[in-house]
Amino acid sequence: MGACSVEGVKTLAEALAAMLVRMAPVAGVDTLALKSALGRVLAEDLCSPLAVPPFDNAAMDGYALRLAEAIPGRMLPLAGKAFAGQPFSGAWPAGSCIRIMTGAPLPPGTEAVVMQELTRQSEAGIELLKAPVAGQNIRRAGEDIRAGEVVLAAGTRITPRELPLLASLGLAQVPVYRRLKVALLSSGDELKPVGAPLGAGDIYDSNRYGIHAMLERMGVQCLDLGIVADDPAALRAALLLAAQADAVITSGGVSVGEADHTKAVLAELG
Repeated sequence: MGACSVEGVKTLAEALAAMLVRMAPVAGVDTLALKSALGRVLAEDLCSPLAVPPFDNAAMDGYALRLAEAIPGRMLPLAGKAFAGQPFSGAWPAGSCIRIMTGAPLPPGTEAVVMQELTRQSEAGIELLKAPVAGQNIRRAGEDIRAGEVVLAAGTRITPRELPLLASLGLAQVPVYRRLKVALLSSGDELKPVGAPLGAGDIYDSNRYGIHAMLERMGVQCLDLGIVADDPAALRAALLLAAQADAVITSGGVSVGEADHTKAVLAELG
């Protein structure tokens, strides 16, 4: 069924639209350590300070070759080894190959990497079973991300997916919008804290627990003002305290009964 307006009463869509017109986005920015940024929203575009990969490297375990020497059936002796974190160093004689592991920097002059499954190995070296092509099994510097490229746009919420990306770029701190602060209170003389004994006509304050939980799940900073009595002075004091927040959520006291003071006090406070 479609929503319809009752005279003097807004629909949910109308109420939300009226609220949004009067609201301004949070503008304050915090600079947080990466581990503390989960769930926060980026305040600026983040650009990569480096290329990914940062250097040409092997995409497979195998052998680094020069194409002119990569002839199937020809024996190529090993000139050395290259590992991730342990690049090959020294002279690379003509007519030889270099054993290389995934992620290792390419020795200067490498034109292809042949995966080990396409070779026949012996103590004398390797024989190729198939001729390679230029650039085979090579990841070029900047192939995934170029230095200076925007990797995450402002407004992105940081999740467990974004954290390792930022860590891989060496970004130890990130600029994020400060958390939204929401004040929360329940009003009503009949309300009692959970765990307290109930008197005649009393009920436990339950709404505030549900609202608090939803706000926390959204990453909102909650200012919980507890239960406020059905008294204009008490409600006024609580709302003045709540004014430090970006938004206020009240539960109870908003009807037209003699003990419902919330609307009147809000109107008085502006």
